[in-house]
Amino acid sequence: MHPEASTSDSLDSSVHNSIDKLPVVETPYSIVWGALFITGGFLANTVQGALGKIAQETMAPGQFLWILLLIALAVLLPTTYWSNKQENDVKNLINTLERDNLFFLLGRAVFGLCGFYLFIWAAGLGSLVDATVLLNTTPVFIPVIGVLVLNKQISGKLWLAIALGFIGLLLVVQPDASLLQNPANLIGLGAGLSAAVEFLTVRHLSQTLSPSQQTISYLLLASVLIAPIALYQWQPLTIRQLEIIAAAAGSFLVFQLLLVKAYSLAEPHQIGVFQYSSVIFAALIDWLLFTEFPNRTTLLGIVLISVGGVLSIYLERTPEQIS
Repeated sequence: MHPEASTSDSLDSSVHNSIDKLPVVETPYSIVWGALFITGGFLANTVQGALGKIAQETMAPGQFLWILLLIALAVLLPTTYWSNKQENDVKNLINTLERDNLFFLLGRAVFGLCGFYLFIWAAGLGSLVDATVLLNTTPVFIPVIGVLVLNKQISGKLWLAIALGFIGLLLVVQPDASLLQNPANLIGLGAGLSAAVEFLTVRHLSQTLSPSQQTISYLLLASVLIAPIALYQWQPLTIRQLEIIAAAAGSFLVFQLLLVKAYSLAEPHQIGVFQYSSVIFAALIDWLLFTEFPNRTTLLGIVLISVGGVLSIYLERTPEQIS
């Protein structure tokens, strides 16, 4: 990403036709679409986390993640190649890796893999809702990283919307003094920080690469990085385990594609708060699968999370409008 908004807008306009025909110029219309895409993506991500939690009852997270990545790659690569619309994406993949994008592609692979691994690990050690809530610290990390590293300017009203959502997160978690002493919670918080860095690299790469190019590159690089851990943790698999991993791979692929699409339409600090919706999805999944229904305090937190997300659409002002 670029420090000056005018430079970013110019780049967005120049690659408008390279990202699946959806508008890249930041308008209220594109922000709404970005919010919808990221909400759908985090629904898929929550389903993936639930499947990972189930899988970890009988297998290690590294093995689960590696097989998941390979399945997703095996589905996406031939599908993309035989699609007339995206055929050039696969043919030009090597050139993509050789260009200046390699640094950001590697960064996305490393931090995306760390975020995914830590999230699945945290969900397996603790509850899906707690892991999801701590993953949702990314909308707090994103603007802080943007201000400190990228010289971004963020409106005060958007900070208030983010703060409202964060208060809702606290009500859902209902933390006590031992929150950060719990390994599962520390791991989940690390997932949130890793994901924040990943999302910023996604936004940068979306200026020059299509969603399929980004996703294929991520799957290739991440599967190589996680292979040593997976082989170290390897155990024989049953048909049931493979079915769970395959379902998680499908959810993962949907999440990746929707995530890239969302951040090709809007800045992370504009739509990042919509990942708070995953807390709602996690609470519903816990209720349906494990008959755990949120208490009144948790429900209030979910409401605040939703309100914070909705308000960001109306309160957001672009950086160049901030005095």
